[in-house]
Amino acid sequence: MQAVSRRVAFRSLLGGLVVLLTVALTAPAFATGPLYTTTYPSKITNKLGRGLGNILFCWVEIPLEINEEIQNTDPVTGTVVGLGKGVFYTGQRLVLGTVDVVTFPVDIYGNNFQSVQRTEFPFIDEVD
Repeated sequence: MQAVSRRVAFRSLLGGLVVLLTVALTAPAFATGPLYTTTYPSKITNKLGRGLGNILFCWVEIPLEINEEIQNTDPVTGTVVGLGKGVFYTGQRLVLGTVDVVTFPVDIYGNNFQSVQRTEFPFIDEVD
């Protein structure tokens, strides 16, 4: 019985550490203000955080697109079309996130992700 509770505690601790590491790496992506200039280290950290966020949360595109299409059309058509668009955007976000993580030390597109991707993260709408 103690072995089971130790395993559960270890898995909970490990899961907490993974979440903490993910949040710590993506936090610089949201930092703005006069003290947060766009230096090279901040660009590559932002790129790494964006890549990890896109890899971890690429699947969110599927329900987002289904919901958007259902609101614009009827439920059946919205589900089918939204599923197709969601799978496409999920694949795109997964590939671009992987490219960002693998190449984060190199400034490929000058922090201009909008040229290849709609938004920086799948669940955050960009505000102009």
